Amino acid sequence: MKTDARVRYTKMRIREAFLQCLKDKPVNRITVKELCDLAEINRATFYTHYKDPFDLLEQLEEETMEKVRQMIAVREEPGGGNLLPALLRGMKNTSGGLELLASSNGDPAFAGKVSALFYESYLPRVAKNIPDCTPEEQDAVFRFLAGGCGNLITDWLRRGMDTPPEELADLMGRLSKALLKHLEIRTAAGPAKASEGSIRKA
Repeated sequence: MKTDARVRYTKMRIREAFLQCLKDKPVNRITVKELCDLAEINRATFYTHYKDPFDLLEQLEEETMEKVRQMIAVREEPGGGNLLPALLRGMKNTSGGLELLASSNGDPAFAGKVSALFYESYLPRVAKNIPDCTPEEQDAVFRFLAGGCGNLITDWLRRGMDTPPEELADLMGRLSKALLKHLEIRTAAGPAKASEGSIRKA
């Protein structure tokens, strides 16, 4: 038990040192030596947990995103409440340096990971709003909304989450509803008119 607590403490110190460095420089310029100096550990201890700073970044991202997935799972349960604002609030309150991971010093692929999270865990719920669309059209809608939501969230993170989560959730909700409403009207118009505005298959 003491060993587990010691490991958790050591990894916390390493991650705090990493995030401190990430404020000032990109990950490819962060060295194991400076992380060890800041965390007050030796190199052998660092390599016990991580291969290099890139591996540390990847693990930190995955653990942070797993926390977000857990938030989504809780909100999807009966009585879980409104998902999107709760998710954004949870992201803002998550300790893990989300804004640093999404910064220019972090991982350039982070936007795609945020987008994928929405695509896999949240956006398929809108399918019930466009039941008359083909599977290909539904997939195109999901990807379109996932990309938009992912990039809005990533930009929000990079700005230090300056906009209240409720305001961002409201904007994303209105944009999504506008698109879905248009598709509902299109499909309700029948096959003849619907073909005029059909979504091109990717």
